[in-house]
Amino acid sequence: MAKGVKTAAKAKAKAKPAPKAKSAPKAKPVAGGKAKPGAGTRASAKAAPAARKAPAAKPSRKPVAERRPARPVLHGLWLSIPACKIGLALNMMGVGFDYRHVDLPGGAHKAPDFLSRNRFGQVPVLEHEGHHIAQSNVILHYLADAYGKFLGRTAAEEIRVAEWLQWDQDRMSSLAMLRSFKRFPRYTPHPEVIAFMAARATQALDMLDRQLESSRFVAGAQPTIADIALFTTVALADEAEMDIARWPHVAAWAARVRALPGASHPYDAMPREDRVGG
Repeated sequence: MAKGVKTAAKAKAKAKPAPKAKSAPKAKPVAGGKAKPGAGTRASAKAAPAARKAPAAKPSRKPVAERRPARPVLHGLWLSIPACKIGLALNMMGVGFDYRHVDLPGGAHKAPDFLSRNRFGQVPVLEHEGHHIAQSNVILHYLADAYGKFLGRTAAEEIRVAEWLQWDQDRMSSLAMLRSFKRFPRYTPHPEVIAFMAARATQALDMLDRQLESSRFVAGAQPTIADIALFTTVALADEAEMDIARWPHVAAWAARVRALPGASHPYDAMPREDRVGG
């Protein structure tokens, strides 16, 4: 009897359905419609690392019309080539500016008030939006960036512009110095120095003429601040007793620059006395 009870119990146990195993959660389909093997199982339950946030884009400079830059103030002298560069650039950019005449012969550039604006004791100085900026080609680059004009249309052109501005300070300065020797006789040095500067000025004009043989403007097809810087010196070459007609490509380029809106002879770009407005 005990044996029969035992056999019945075994049969009952076999007849009892086993509990259903929990099914693994369905894997989410990935791109392409197929689930990754093992996706959703504990073995692959490690969460994928969170994607790094892309760095926020730097805010771009607001258009000039939105920024409304403050009115610049130019300190200079109409006889100064570096100062004329800035007056000419402002006119060609269509930027009105106030003007402060600096009496260089009277020593105004060495006065404490002026030196507080320009430690070098030179003209020009540009006051703009809290800055006092010296060195003419630095000012040109600043203005081109501030007003979005004459800087170059591409990164490659901007590099060319910077190169020519540096070359202007290195080589074309010889023509500017020769002009100073001739224009202001009291500063005339020994004849050998004049001959040296004349030779360097000739080499500079030779180089510029070769460049302009194949380029409409010095850095490309469009005028830039490099043209403004170089034109200001070339336009006064007659005061250095250098005839630009000897360099036909330079002469043709100078005529193209002179014909641009706002362009003029450098002296005409500068006021002769203090000015507010205009």
